[in-house]
Amino acid sequence: MLGMADSNYDFKASTKHEESATEDQTHRLKLDPHGFPLRPQPSDDPLDPLNWNRWLKFWVLFQVSFLAFIGLFSQALINSAFVPLSQSLHISVVEASYQSTVPIVFAGVSPLLWSPIANVYGRRPIFIVVTAIGVIAHAAAGAAQSWGGILAARAFVGVGTSAASGIGAAVVADLYFMHERGSLTNGAHLAAVVGGFTAKYAGWRWCYWLGAIILGASWIINVFCLPETLYHRDQITGQSQQPRTRSWAQLLTFRGVYITRPLNAGDFLHVFAMLTYPSVLLPTLYYALSFGFGSVLFAVTGSAAFGGLYHFDPVGIGLAIGLSTFVGTLLGELLAGLVGDRLLYLYRRAHEGDPKPEARLQAIWPGFILLPVGVIIEGVCFQYRTHWAGPVIGVGIGCFGLQIISTNVYAYVTDCYKPQSAEVSTLLNFARQTFSFTIGFYAIPFAEATTYGIAWGTFAIIHVAFFTGIITLLWKGQKWRQKLGEPSFDRDL
Repeated sequence: MLGMADSNYDFKASTKHEESATEDQTHRLKLDPHGFPLRPQPSDDPLDPLNWNRWLKFWVLFQVSFLAFIGLFSQALINSAFVPLSQSLHISVVEASYQSTVPIVFAGVSPLLWSPIANVYGRRPIFIVVTAIGVIAHAAAGAAQSWGGILAARAFVGVGTSAASGIGAAVVADLYFMHERGSLTNGAHLAAVVGGFTAKYAGWRWCYWLGAIILGASWIINVFCLPETLYHRDQITGQSQQPRTRSWAQLLTFRGVYITRPLNAGDFLHVFAMLTYPSVLLPTLYYALSFGFGSVLFAVTGSAAFGGLYHFDPVGIGLAIGLSTFVGTLLGELLAGLVGDRLLYLYRRAHEGDPKPEARLQAIWPGFILLPVGVIIEGVCFQYRTHWAGPVIGVGIGCFGLQIISTNVYAYVTDCYKPQSAEVSTLLNFARQTFSFTIGFYAIPFAEATTYGIAWGTFAIIHVAFFTGIITLLWKGQKWRQKLGEPSFDRDL
């Protein structure tokens, strides 16, 4: 067990890079199994996360991914229970959906604070403290007796479930080399299934209580088993910039980071400074729309659409939304990362080891096609009231496309600016949450004023239009990055 690891335990390197090295004039260049230079270069310190045993890396990644999963899962448990919630509190179904959009926006804004703090004091304190807030907020939402009280508690739910979505990609960059990086799992989809059964057989308040229980259990595991992953090294040579006096036990405390500088007010602006780089700005805009139309649109409109058009109860709504989105997301997750990594390897092999991040963007093409197709299928099926299987299939296709886009966008921006991975992942999260926050206010009214087919078709067209930014990066991305250079901050991360 990690928490009982001896400080003298010998953890072997995870990717065979210890077996492959070449000498240049200034330092030893470590290579990957294909003979290409590792990016970033690891240090010789066994406490460097890049050198950890692959199973230890997986265990850390699993904890962070599960925290991201359970954060979104616990937020979305109530999504299939808008009808009984609205009846109990005497509000409309559209108003009931606001308790899902409120945590979305707070989950987007909060990491703007977590990112700079995590870059100075470490990732672990953020995960532990923020998740504790989430546990308390979930319990408060379950106990609240007024609609205003629920909304206030749900705002803090957004704050308390934002750690993994905000800095989770930074942990992936801490642990893995450029050719290994994946993405995080989206847990909001499966929540609709569990939430539907919970609301029907235990009452809608248990959608909040269950979130508190599961998130609390995850928090306990993190306290004892989630080590610090922030590490300072030279990005070119891999030379450690941390003292060798640390121990494995310290990584499981709040003293696992060598603090190289104080936290400054300007650090909180670094996230927005990244918008000046096209390789961050354009994928961020495209990803925000992809997440909004390929995930949140289905979640916040599902109760009104499936309940109103097909007269589904909470269980039926949960199954219609949850199973289709979960299957689509799972298939996309399994395929997207493998395809992206393979394309990057093939490009490096054909270009003498040049690790051009834009090679990953080629893997987005299937998502570019599938996501809007899925949105249109659901909208047209709603408009003509086809068999319920029609919109369910559309949702699954849309989510499959979204996961392809998500995985490769996160990997691309992290490959471009690894030292600033916390900032770019925070920015991606902020953009997607802020845009998604608005969907609950206009999607159903837009469909009622026109038709579902026209409304959903409009969303699909907007999404397709923003893909021009990705095409532009395929053409000019590398040239722009070389011209602008790298940001001046966080270069030792």
